[in-house]
Amino acid sequence: MTELEVMQRAKMYMDKLAQGIDPITGNEIPEDSVLNQVRLARCFFYVSGVLQQVIDNGGIVGSKSKKREFVLTPQLLSRLAPAEHPLRISEFVGMLAAATDDPNTKRPSTTAMTAWLLSKGFMEKVPNAEGKQQRVPTEAGRRIGMYTETRQGQYGEYTAVYYSTEAQRFLLDHLEEIFKAD
Repeated sequence: MTELEVMQRAKMYMDKLAQGIDPITGNEIPEDSVLNQVRLARCFFYVSGVLQQVIDNGGIVGSKSKKREFVLTPQLLSRLAPAEHPLRISEFVGMLAAATDDPNTKRPSTTAMTAWLLSKGFMEKVPNAEGKQQRVPTEAGRRIGMYTETRQGQYGEYTAVYYSTEAQRFLLDHLEEIFKAD
């Protein structure tokens, strides 16, 4: 019997006990039995629920399994295509993550992307109106299809960097180099 099957059987026992049924014989548990107390029935229901969560998680105890590193494979590269509309870097990275078809894979790093763009001269850091450093496209960045828009957020105005379809294609063509630098 596998570990998952043992958990399923234990859950079935907890369900039966919570309903006042002897899981071995299938008979009703007598009213005066310690196993028929309301507090124990609640406990059995609770344990059954926890077991169901573990079973739903493939037998792994805990709500989240450890995420695997994002790995660029030839199969993944073959599935990637730029969006037909401009994206922010976080949306672009989300597109990469979605292409893995594995919810247990870490999202690629937006920082790795922008650091690479900075190191290659496609972005630069400039002070904004408050004196904080922000990353904006250089002339080389604008040539590959990066541009900025002033947006209104909950904390006021900010400059957002967008990646056109052409800029996304450029990033896709250089993904291996970007993730090697990371």
